[in-house]
Amino acid sequence: MNKKTRAKRAPRRRGCLSPLILLIVAGISVFAVYLWLGGFGLVPDRGQALAAGETASAHKLNILLVGSDKNEGLVDGIRADTIIVASVDTRAKTLFLLSVPRDTYVAIPGYGEDKINAAYAYGGIDLLRQTVGAFLHIPIDYYALLDFSGFEELIDALGGVEIDVDKRMYYQTYDALIDIEAGLQTLNGEQALQYVRFRSDTLGDIKRVSRQQILLKAVFDTFTERGLVKLPQTLIAARGALETDISLAKLLRLALLLHQLAPESLESATLDGDFLTLNGISYWRADEQAQKAMVATRFGEDGDG
Repeated sequence: MNKKTRAKRAPRRRGCLSPLILLIVAGISVFAVYLWLGGFGLVPDRGQALAAGETASAHKLNILLVGSDKNEGLVDGIRADTIIVASVDTRAKTLFLLSVPRDTYVAIPGYGEDKINAAYAYGGIDLLRQTVGAFLHIPIDYYALLDFSGFEELIDALGGVEIDVDKRMYYQTYDALIDIEAGLQTLNGEQALQYVRFRSDTLGDIKRVSRQQILLKAVFDTFTERGLVKLPQTLIAARGALETDISLAKLLRLALLLHQLAPESLESATLDGDFLTLNGISYWRADEQAQKAMVATRFGEDGDG
């Protein structure tokens, strides 16, 4: 390039549009976050649910969380190892997790009475969703299904979770050895899976359910403590690990909503009941009165502030 050409070129104006661009981006971001954090578009219209006699709230979103024991070592089908209904109150900014023991005695549409986890083996996530909704008399808006490998991936994406393991765990399952020391520690994906699968307790599955709740609380705490900058990579991991009917846009809005919740805003419970033995098979029988009261409070308008 010669001197004449250089002389004719106008000097470059650096950074003159930067403040304007930043202002536009900031404005769009604030507006987007306002919509997302407000729960905009997350809760479906409740007219149909209420007309059908279900318990529902205009600002409470119900998601069926299912952990399946999908594994190549299984020869008798895939079962729902974990069944939890998460109710997100988009107005009060709270999260309630109801654990339904997998041995709960229920009526499965088209199949009669059986353990609730059998619904998944009979008809997949659609039948399980229908069964849980009919049993609790609530609308199930979305589902999220996680198998063993997906669970490990999600925990590892969070960088592990801190758990105070209540006792030494050493137990041989059909496909793996559970081996975890007692005490406060950070569990990786493989260890966290062992923790929630351990069943060598007096109360068996009921105690395992309580450990699932402890782990979910640890996941929630870890997720909310991480900065928003790390949110995209967590969502990518979740999207890859989960099978869900929640769209990516709604998943992002939901994640941002959950990210702003305070640690004390999470509450969990296990379906009240007791053990029942029929024809030599052990079930969990729900306490109907306690169930009705809990559903009205946690999933309906009764518990609104």
